[in-house]
Amino acid sequence: MKLQINTAVFQNMVAKAVKGAGMNNDLGITQLMSISLHDNTLTLTTTDNSNYLYIREDKISGDDFDVVVSVDKFSKLISKLTCENVVLEVNPSDKGLDSLVIKGNGKYQIELPYDEDGELVEFPNPMEDDEATWETTEINLSTVKLILSAAKPSLMAGKEDACYSGYYMGDRIVATDTFKICGIDIKTFDSPKLISARFMDLLEVMTEETIKVKYNEDTLIFSTDKVELYGHVKEGVESYKIDAISSLLDEKFSSVCKIEKSPLLQMLDRLSLFVETFDKNGVYLTFTKDGLLVSSKKDSGEELIPYKESSDFKDFTCCADIDLLRTQVKAYPSDVIELLYGKENSLKFIVGNTKEIVALSDDDRVANNE
Repeated sequence: MKLQINTAVFQNMVAKAVKGAGMNNDLGITQLMSISLHDNTLTLTTTDNSNYLYIREDKISGDDFDVVVSVDKFSKLISKLTCENVVLEVNPSDKGLDSLVIKGNGKYQIELPYDEDGELVEFPNPMEDDEATWETTEINLSTVKLILSAAKPSLMAGKEDACYSGYYMGDRIVATDTFKICGIDIKTFDSPKLISARFMDLLEVMTEETIKVKYNEDTLIFSTDKVELYGHVKEGVESYKIDAISSLLDEKFSSVCKIEKSPLLQMLDRLSLFVETFDKNGVYLTFTKDGLLVSSKKDSGEELIPYKESSDFKDFTCCADIDLLRTQVKAYPSDVIELLYGKENSLKFIVGNTKEIVALSDDDRVANNE
């Protein structure tokens, strides 16, 4: 049993499939890849034990077969091939099918894994149990990319069991760690769902703009012609304080200015050298008639960034965590930042249908802002 495929096409498939492998030493299945050819459609499958990633290519000549191999050795070998085509052949033995032969620049054999019962490992396929009642919708790849660029930096990190470590997706898309908030005004689901960071990251392997979505209360399937991703809804949507978060995203501000992103980011990088541990990571932002003045707490460093535009100006000083501020500035998806100010608790960044919020820090010097 064997198949032949163009090497460049296969390398692209394998490079994508590898991203779905969790590579957890305690979970053997996450270190394996399923290679399946049926009806001239080749499917590579990997998993992190929660999400299953399927990479497909049709019109592949060969015999139908299914094998499971080690992700690490197989993917590294395929990535190093320079031949035009590669042939995969299952090598039989007295005990059954015990190795996969890869023919390209040379001939290589990779042993096939056996389970504790002495049988060849069979890769689980949750898609086979497709008896659920599904609802359907679509999401654009451009929306996924916006989420990963603008919203991902606001996710809570290091607490995978917390609801705020996932994306809230309903009437709008929201990510927050309770200090930073990103809201994207795009509707995705009629009833809100939490999507894990890992699931969203894996969607980046897709290349087609329109992604079909099947879902129910527990399960999600995102698919295009070449890629399919199966996973589960993240628990905790009922604990997500979406009403309070939406109120902050929709809050009105008295003043607005526009500042070039690159000079602001460069200035924050320089100023961070003068922020000491006892400063609690804080810097002062003073909105003046001439521009935004940012200074360290000990006045050992300060810079003025001129506005490109300013509306409803008023003198205002606040204190912000420089790392939080820098993270949101980096995530801002435009070269010119629209910055809203005047509230004691936060600053707001707006571009198109995307809003970003940064919580301000308490500080005696700015306590008397009017």
